[in-house]
Amino acid sequence: MNKRNTFLYLKSNSGVFDTESRFYRFDLINPIIAKPDELINLRATEIEVPISYYNIGTFNNYFRIDFDLDGGGIGLFQHTVPVGNYTAAELTTELNTISPIVVNSDDVGNVTFSLTTTFNTKTSKFSFVIAKTAGSAVDIDDVQYFNNTTYTNYISQVVGIPSQSINVSSASHTKIADNVCDLNRTNNIYLESDMLLESRNTIGDKAGILSKIQMAGDLFTIVHWQNTNHEDLTLDKRDTYIDHINLRLVTEDKGQNIDFNGAEWTATLLFSFIKKESIVLGKEIIDDNYKSLLYTIDNTENEELNIDCDDTYSIDSIN
Repeated sequence: MNKRNTFLYLKSNSGVFDTESRFYRFDLINPIIAKPDELINLRATEIEVPISYYNIGTFNNYFRIDFDLDGGGIGLFQHTVPVGNYTAAELTTELNTISPIVVNSDDVGNVTFSLTTTFNTKTSKFSFVIAKTAGSAVDIDDVQYFNNTTYTNYISQVVGIPSQSINVSSASHTKIADNVCDLNRTNNIYLESDMLLESRNTIGDKAGILSKIQMAGDLFTIVHWQNTNHEDLTLDKRDTYIDHINLRLVTEDKGQNIDFNGAEWTATLLFSFIKKESIVLGKEIIDDNYKSLLYTIDNTENEELNIDCDDTYSIDSIN
């Protein structure tokens, strides 16, 4: 059976970005309207996304190591990596700009410590060495990596070290990353709507996800994604008049919006109109125009119960 279809072509620069909801709002001069006997199906058919975002941003550029000395004294190495795109070698160079620090030990006075960062190209893992460079001998008691909960923009995933505390009790400390270096900003990007859709996120919650785009490409190229499964999502029965649509592109890790640094992304949406199915349940009949429900109860039975039995209900009241 033929369906009515409407294509909607969107450009991000034509939308209005809401910093609170993080959605782009696209107002439609000509609304998308379903007939009384129709539901609306929605499908993302194609999307073009520029790989113009940085792998180090304000969301993941804070490096921090705290450590305690045996007998008293606290040391802190911290650094905010400038926003941009980095290779492992470039990030190693950047982290090696962290200056030595002087820690006042309760037992031996001032002690100078340095932090050295290296990267193993065979294992793709970073290593960090804390060592004394001046002052009397003193042991490092314990070391905390990215443990201060005040901050949420740690570089921990990039360098492969999750939040942790390590008991050391030695004059120096070497830490080899638990995981490989991860300089991918994201493997996938999700196109989300704020409409209620029959899609689920990674923990099974309902989400407005329309599509998942695999971000396979070099920096500053464009990913051209086309829908190959041709499956539609049916909108809620209340969504029959659409005069605007809210969309956003988010990452797979924390649902963060992507900063494309001024580059434009585009999306094509297909709205299809399908006929509602007729519903007959016992003596409940929805008429062909889907405007009202006539509910009939046997008069004889109702006379015995003294019930007024001839009631008419709108379709909205039963849906």
